[in-house]
Amino acid sequence: MTRGSRLPLVAGVLVALACAAGVVALHRVFVTTAHGQLVDEAALVGARARLWRLQDGAELVLDSVSAVAVLAALAAVAVVALVQRRVRLALAATALVVGALATTQVVKRLLLTRPDLDVTYALENSLPSGHTTFAAAVSAAALLVSPVRLRPLVAVVGAAYTAVIGVGTLAAGWHRPSDVVAAALVVLAWSALLAPLAGGRASGGAGSSGRAVAGTVLVVGAVVGLAGGAAALAAVWVSVPPEPTGRTGQLVAGVGGALGVGGAACAGLLVLLLLQRAADRAADRATGSTAGARPPGGTVHGEHPAAAPGARPPGPDGRSAA
Repeated sequence: MTRGSRLPLVAGVLVALACAAGVVALHRVFVTTAHGQLVDEAALVGARARLWRLQDGAELVLDSVSAVAVLAALAAVAVVALVQRRVRLALAATALVVGALATTQVVKRLLLTRPDLDVTYALENSLPSGHTTFAAAVSAAALLVSPVRLRPLVAVVGAAYTAVIGVGTLAAGWHRPSDVVAAALVVLAWSALLAPLAGGRASGGAGSSGRAVAGTVLVVGAVVGLAGGAAALAAVWVSVPPEPTGRTGQLVAGVGGALGVGGAACAGLLVLLLLQRAADRAADRATGSTAGARPPGGTVHGEHPAAAPGARPPGPDGRSAA
């Protein structure tokens, strides 16, 4: 493995480690501390109060996430990869969905707990969100198996789908913002590890149509969402206890949580898109070095070895004219 081909893998490992640290930090701040639980709960209450008109539609969308949906998603991404005759890609996409869903359940039910700090009524740990994990994992797997030219569109649609499911869990009162962001981090960790292992695609210098537009949409969504969510978080953090009341307080808490969820969805797909691009460039370099390599024996077809000084050119029959 050359140095260039190792770079995407190293970057993926670093991203995965950062995501793991992010999940731990979210749990420590918003689950194991009373003030963090108050802030997270305030965002949930604010979202339900301000987004209540979306509750019926949100529950309808959330109910579509089931075991059947998981199996259908796995079959779809595997078929897309196999049609392209890329078995390794099919295995990576399947491992992404299964691994992310399994990790969420293990982390939520076995590794992390929610202490009773006399703040909220729901004491069962809900971090990370299983519904958001499904949406983000399916979106990431679809991006992983998509042809190069379709990646920008798939990335934007996947980010939108993940954000809709994540915000839907807030509107339905199923999850708090920290649960949703933690789910996005779990999926990004698996994506970052598997995207380089799945291998890039030599593009021969051809770019993805719409890459600049998709990149701009995802960057703007990530920056606006995360910055807006952080600003709202800061405002809510200094205002509780008690939880924000009144239209303005609930609006800041609820919309801030929704912005953070949308920003996390855009950021996750953007990072995966960049990791795939890095793997593609590594494949381009590998293809270029292979094309310029000499075949065994040291002879390059189409070229004549340099003649020795003083030697005469060969005659018509291939023998020396001497």
